[in-house]
Amino acid sequence: MLDGWWGEGYDGKNGWAIKPVSESQSEEVRTREETRTLYELLQDQAVPLYYGHSRMGFSPEWVKMSKRSMATILPRFNSKRMVSEYLAKCYLPASRQHRLYRHNKCENSNIIAAWKKRVRHAWPGVTLRRLDGVQNEINFGDGLRYEVAVRLNGLEPGDVVVEMLLGFSAKREKVIEPMRYSFTATGAMTGEGENIFILEVKPELWRQAGVFIRVYPYHKMLTHPFELGMMRWL
Repeated sequence: MLDGWWGEGYDGKNGWAIKPVSESQSEEVRTREETRTLYELLQDQAVPLYYGHSRMGFSPEWVKMSKRSMATILPRFNSKRMVSEYLAKCYLPASRQHRLYRHNKCENSNIIAAWKKRVRHAWPGVTLRRLDGVQNEINFGDGLRYEVAVRLNGLEPGDVVVEMLLGFSAKREKVIEPMRYSFTATGAMTGEGENIFILEVKPELWRQAGVFIRVYPYHKMLTHPFELGMMRWL
């Protein structure tokens, strides 16, 4: 199946892959179609390749594929790399957070706990709306100015991040990491008591793109920026 790590490890020549059936189909249909694909791969490719013995008593094409599998997979998918990534991405950051929160008799733990409580209380009343006019097209080399109003419901501008994601559309099915730009609080307010944030942006490349604006709570001592699971989108 092209899921889990095999979606990254498979290159078309180092093994086989069963492309999953559309999730719009029922589970029974998906199971039947994927099972049929598996047996077809075994019957038409894997078994003939394995038993295609030469005069030396083995299949040279099977050995070739096995070597290619080891050459392409082992450097990227092995226990040493896995443990190194767990150490760098999980264990060391967790250790740093532990020391941070225990500092000075858990003073930081009390600070972040009180901040989270305040945010959770205020968040149901937080709103986000756009003040500038929407431009569907611009000339090459031009920039854009975005202006939004955020009702913080008792929070401070420093308690949130207002961010634009510029996600380029692509005809081919592949993930494209969107560009991220942060708004700046102006210190000004609307007549309705909302804080005004602005962003002036001039990306290096302009083409057909999706623009998304969001606001979410942020504190420098959070373990992950999105750990509260709170966000408002435009």
